[in-house]
Amino acid sequence: MKTNTRLIRAQSRLERRLFLKALGLGLAAPFAAKLVRSATAAPAGPLKRFMILYIPHGIAAEHYNPQVSASDPTQFDLDKTNESILGPLQPYKQWVNVYQGFRYPDISGTHEGIVNCLSGVNTTDTTTPRTTVDQVIAKSLNTSPLIVGACSHQPYGIDLHGMLFWNGSSAIDPQKSPVKVADTLFGSTGTTTPPPANGPSESDYASAILDLNAAEIQDLKTAAKGLTVEQTNLQSMLDGFLNLKSQLGGGGGGSTGGNCTSKPSLPTVEKVRAASAGVVVDSSGGNDYFYQEANFKLLYQAQLEVLTQAFICGSKQVFGLMPMYATCEFDFSFVGGALGPSSGGWGHHNGLSHTQAQATGQYNSPISIANAGSPTVRAAFARAQRWFYQQLVDNMISTLAKTPDPMASDGSTVLDNSLIYVMSEIGDGAMHLRVSEVMYPQIPEYLHMVSIGKAGGAIKAGQIVNLPITSDGTTSRPAVDLYLTFCKAMGVSNATFPGSTGIVEGVLT
Repeated sequence: MKTNTRLIRAQSRLERRLFLKALGLGLAAPFAAKLVRSATAAPAGPLKRFMILYIPHGIAAEHYNPQVSASDPTQFDLDKTNESILGPLQPYKQWVNVYQGFRYPDISGTHEGIVNCLSGVNTTDTTTPRTTVDQVIAKSLNTSPLIVGACSHQPYGIDLHGMLFWNGSSAIDPQKSPVKVADTLFGSTGTTTPPPANGPSESDYASAILDLNAAEIQDLKTAAKGLTVEQTNLQSMLDGFLNLKSQLGGGGGGSTGGNCTSKPSLPTVEKVRAASAGVVVDSSGGNDYFYQEANFKLLYQAQLEVLTQAFICGSKQVFGLMPMYATCEFDFSFVGGALGPSSGGWGHHNGLSHTQAQATGQYNSPISIANAGSPTVRAAFARAQRWFYQQLVDNMISTLAKTPDPMASDGSTVLDNSLIYVMSEIGDGAMHLRVSEVMYPQIPEYLHMVSIGKAGGAIKAGQIVNLPITSDGTTSRPAVDLYLTFCKAMGVSNATFPGSTGIVEGVLT
């Protein structure tokens, strides 16, 4: 179909008006021209978001492994495995992949492997430079990741057991306060803040131009009514505008961020604001509100709440969330109910995760998690790990799954255009495995690896991705192959990781 000349003239007038507006606001001509071109360009696709959620201390296979049809990996249940650590995700399993058959580098390590599990660097020291997958994706997307935590390290400071995220040279200390995160992304007192004393910034100019751009593109949509191809082109232009506005509005203090037109409601964050106000931290950090065990649950919920709104607004594209650190011994008796503690008590590390399964199967029996024996032995640990997932679902997934993506025009939800990766530094909590293998007697053990979301249609979600365990009882597929696959799904084609062997088949659409 021939392009309508009336539309061409209208679009040309729009671009000229935007350019003159930019010059009138004081922008340099090259910047103004680039801004106008970006605002009216068709996007490559919906804005994609990526997040890593770390859950410490691994899992118990007899409460984690999905029930799967042997002939069809898309037919599975997440809520039929005893305590069902993954059970909260069952209503959302169309977005879920569970990955089985991978290994971390330096498999002789245990919890100290937290420093290499997201980078592929084959050492557990804390001085070797390394770059984690979140940073690789963010750099390629020309953005900065938002890394947050909830009691993510000891009060006195970050040590080895808190060094999960790395920026290429050093470990990242996650932002401990959901209040600061919210104020940075959305402003502390309202939808906007007064311009700085030295005058508007370039991002302020850009926002003014983009507000005009949205209105005028909508006018053009009306003018092109009935011209199907032209309407499609204009919708692409509008999508391009929304993506650009997301990138410009994502980092400045006082900005509503991305596509949000007002400051979102954040009741849990406000509870933290009120509770933490006026707390003075001593020299040891011992009374820091954001590292106190009593505040852990609220902080985790508040960080999930603010990140959910950041996803919806498109305030950032890449996120990391680290609730607790490796070897953290917080008391998890709050999940118990009528369930008694493990033999070691309710401490999350030594008390719960170190509880050994009491195997009852025979060496030559069929490979099955039933060989782990009575499921009650590690039920307390499983319920603690399930709690992390329940909070994720209640405070994030349930909202993203039902929220139409404000930066997409195809009716997709925010979760459709996101990819949330949930992982741990080890597999089995007691055995401290860093590799998928069949444990005596015939118990299949896997690393804790789950993704939620479709990355804008790039991920084939709703399946169990099971790679074969080799004849020596282990597996040779490095975890970084999965990270390489995630990068590809996020539109990053030039990523590399130490030890990678290639994209994981069957994960990308």
